[in-house]
Amino acid sequence: MNGPDGLDSALARALAFLGEAQLPSGEMPVLASTDPTLEERAELDPSIFPTALAAHCLSFCAEAAPIAARAHDFLLGEMDGDGLWKHWTGDHPHAATLPPDLDDTSCSSAVLAQAGRTVPDNRALLLANRDGRGRFFTWVVPRPRWTRVRHMRLVLRQLLHLPTLVMFFRLTSAKPFDVDACVNASTLHYLGRFDRDEKVIAFLLGVLRERRERQCDKWYENPFVVRYFLSRALAGRAPEAGPLITARTAAEPATSSLEHALAACALLDWGGDASSHIDALLAAQAPDGSWRRAALYHGGRARLRSGGFAEPHPDTPRWGSEAITTAFAAEALARWRARAGEGA
Repeated sequence: MNGPDGLDSALARALAFLGEAQLPSGEMPVLASTDPTLEERAELDPSIFPTALAAHCLSFCAEAAPIAARAHDFLLGEMDGDGLWKHWTGDHPHAATLPPDLDDTSCSSAVLAQAGRTVPDNRALLLANRDGRGRFFTWVVPRPRWTRVRHMRLVLRQLLHLPTLVMFFRLTSAKPFDVDACVNASTLHYLGRFDRDEKVIAFLLGVLRERRERQCDKWYENPFVVRYFLSRALAGRAPEAGPLITARTAAEPATSSLEHALAACALLDWGGDASSHIDALLAAQAPDGSWRRAALYHGGRARLRSGGFAEPHPDTPRWGSEAITTAFAAEALARWRARAGEGA
């Protein structure tokens, strides 16, 4: 099934679906629901992060260039003047309650830079947003320490809306000093090499060595999702991560198309055999070219004194959609096709 003709056909149908699903703004639709399966109570939730991820996925497939270009336009339209992004779009009813974050900012910046689109130089702002151990904070907010002037100006402006900021951290699981592994991985992926980058690499390697994929990030608990982000960041930077990621991925069976796609991509980062995951994706593709929705991330969970996390509250929202699963599947299929072409 995963021969050239089958891959070309599956990709063509996937891209046709994504072209139809993409909103006029260029946003890839994402659903939010308190149902972990996203099958009930799911509603559209205008958000930036899923489109940034989808645009990255589509960068591996030349045929997806028109869809990716519209996604890039959307991301640029949601960027603030400092080259930062929030999770929700500017017209979302709750957008004003959010501070900028490094997850949305790093993923959006990376995909736009790869596409040659112009983004304000935000590297210094991100590098100023680190703790004493060299790890990146998730949120760009005022802190009780002096940083570079540009960063101080940015965060001090938030004091004009201090009551809103305080309520955000009081009413949600987010906290000003959050340090999350996937957020650090995405920031490392975007920034490349920088002063003290070995601190972030060591942090991510520690997660893998200690098998803490389910307990390393407030917003992600699916180990396939976590390994995707860590693998993307560490490939070419930390060779010792390869055997850990490939062995763990091979040992844990995927239970959804999203997990099959993420597993295939992580294996391909290290030259692994992703054929079983590709076969599973080809077999599961729907007639309209899509793959079934599944939750990619959620609205957070309480951090325990031990450093791990509690289970998400039953009312915690989760995000995902057919479009997002299909984008990851398209990345896996396009990369598998490219590798098969290299070996031909």
